[in-house]
Amino acid sequence: MQSMAAREPLTVAHDDSAQDDLLAAVDLPAIERSPSPRRVPSLETGVVRGTASGLVVELGGGPVAARRAKSCLVAPDAGDRVLCAVDGEQVFVLAVLEGEAGATTRIVAEGDMKVQATGRLGLGAGDQIEIAAAREVGLFAGKLQVRAQAAAAAIEEIGLVGRSLEAHLQKAVVVAERMEARADRLVQRAKQAFRFVEALEQVRAGVFDLRAEGLAAVRGENTIVAARTLAKLDGEQVKIG
Repeated sequence: MQSMAAREPLTVAHDDSAQDDLLAAVDLPAIERSPSPRRVPSLETGVVRGTASGLVVELGGGPVAARRAKSCLVAPDAGDRVLCAVDGEQVFVLAVLEGEAGATTRIVAEGDMKVQATGRLGLGAGDQIEIAAAREVGLFAGKLQVRAQAAAAAIEEIGLVGRSLEAHLQKAVVVAERMEARADRLVQRAKQAFRFVEALEQVRAGVFDLRAEGLAAVRGENTIVAARTLAKLDGEQVKIG
């Protein structure tokens, strides 16, 4: 059997100009072409150095101007350690990692903010909850429940519009300089009622009917009973003097 001679490597002469014409003639997809290198955003931690005139964060390369990302609701304060995303010349603060011990955490959003839950939404605090608004606070609900051991309200003007009001109180004290009540019908029921008027009390009515099951007494230093048409005293016994 005839032995096979060692083969020499196959070499092909390359024509650079012909190769460029071939690549130009073939319409390759963009994904198959060599893409230009893209700058990938990086994550860095830094320390906030200022917030007065703008957010300034000190990173590894020095202090830079930064913006708070929309998802970062906690407002950073000076001295806080934050996580930043660096994308070219832009630096975004993504989260506040840690701050001064005992410092107040502020949730701040630019523009309007709405907190919504498909189920129940609870708001709790170990000490105190404050709700403050420069213009208006609105509560809208199908049913409103308020429970507290003590309540205090200081309101200059109050307006209440409702269909019905029912209150069950053990004790109620109202102190007012002036009070007015208007109603088409007023009914008061009490086991005992006491009225103390220092100066003048007037009752003006179309019909005034005063009835007592026991004693009806009218006493005064001067007592006047006057009638334009008829004055009548009726009883089994009538004593004068």
